[in-house]
Amino acid sequence: MRLADRRTTTRFEIVGELWGSVQALEPLRVCNLAPEGALVESVAPLPVGSVQPIRLVHGSQTAEVRAAVRHLSPVHLLGGERKYRVGLEFIQVDEQAAAWIGHWMNEHRADAVLEEA
Repeated sequence: MRLADRRTTTRFEIVGELWGSVQALEPLRVCNLAPEGALVESVAPLPVGSVQPIRLVHGSQTAEVRAAVRHLSPVHLLGGERKYRVGLEFIQVDEQAAAWIGHWMNEHRADAVLEEA
């Protein structure tokens, strides 16, 4: 028996081209945050104008946000590594995500006040 003969379902040959897309979750470093959006650092250049799903993680809970990519700037690091600063505008934020964003901003605002004192 050939390797291809062991499949339990039928596969169909594609004649010509058939395009698809893959979505992968990648951790993003948040550089700054506001209720309307964020500046993040990514290893992938997200296309300007695209809408990206963003997963916020708080402990063991997650919330989904949709964000539009508004600008992209390459960042060159030592050793030739390249990352990108990505400006995101939140366009769809549920109540849970909005509450977390507000909490994180208040938490860091308090930390900044302590550092200045």
